[in-house]
Amino acid sequence: LLVAAALLAVGFTSRAQAAIDVVATIPELGAIAKEVGGDNVSVYTIAKVNRDLHTIEPRPSDVSRVANAHLIIRTGMQLETWMDALTRATGNSNLMSGGARVVNASVGVRRLNVPTGQIDGRSGDIHADGNPHFYYDPVYAKFIARNILRGLVRVDAKNAGEYRANYTRFNAQIDARMRVWTAQLAPFRGRGVVTYHKNYAYFMRRFGIREFGNLEVRPGIPPTAKHINALIANMKRENVKAVVIENSYPTRFADLVSRQTGAKYVVAPFNVGSLGTTNYFNFMDKLVASFRSALD
Repeated sequence: LLVAAALLAVGFTSRAQAAIDVVATIPELGAIAKEVGGDNVSVYTIAKVNRDLHTIEPRPSDVSRVANAHLIIRTGMQLETWMDALTRATGNSNLMSGGARVVNASVGVRRLNVPTGQIDGRSGDIHADGNPHFYYDPVYAKFIARNILRGLVRVDAKNAGEYRANYTRFNAQIDARMRVWTAQLAPFRGRGVVTYHKNYAYFMRRFGIREFGNLEVRPGIPPTAKHINALIANMKRENVKAVVIENSYPTRFADLVSRQTGAKYVVAPFNVGSLGTTNYFNFMDKLVASFRSALD
């Protein structure tokens, strides 16, 4: 189906309009692309809100989107391996990983959780390149914006001035809000938090919050009774009283942990678009507020 859709896509002329067509793999990259691209870009995101990013099943129509894209934006850290089938189906090497029309959003990021041992089927969703959820760190959002800027200038040099102005504005907004977010979370530096998946590791590192543990046994491997019991014992021993659950995951394990430990758990946004968020800034506002509420 993907190959057939690709052949059809090649046969059609891209829609006649001035916008630069950008395809982002995940909502956060799409949101930042809109900030940098402004009115000059039309952004389409393959992965929809609140979906497990490891198991996306692209539709045949997505091949047409990819084939006609001026720019593809990927995390660059093996999160969205499903994107490889889409780009291969286009037959255009410029759209494949490392191609001229592809942005690796992770360039410049200092990676967490890079495995040192062998990865096999028992490892879960362990990525050879490290934890791919760097986009939850607002400082790394500036890195993402810079990488997107470079990509947009490559494919649309005539609007480079506008892209640079948008990029500068985005950075200034991040810097201003970082002062607020940092002040809001400062009282909780060094405190431990349990999450479901290792999504928020970069966020917690940025704000000095300790990732105490995860409800999953390992990334992508669901909780077990043995693991939860051990986690509860450890939380009691170290008096950890905060649990933050990404809204895309079930809450029943957090309920159990909360009952057994007296910890407070809060449901936080998983994506831009989750829990009423509409852009990267109010997404981060909501995430900061969620951690404050859990830790307070």
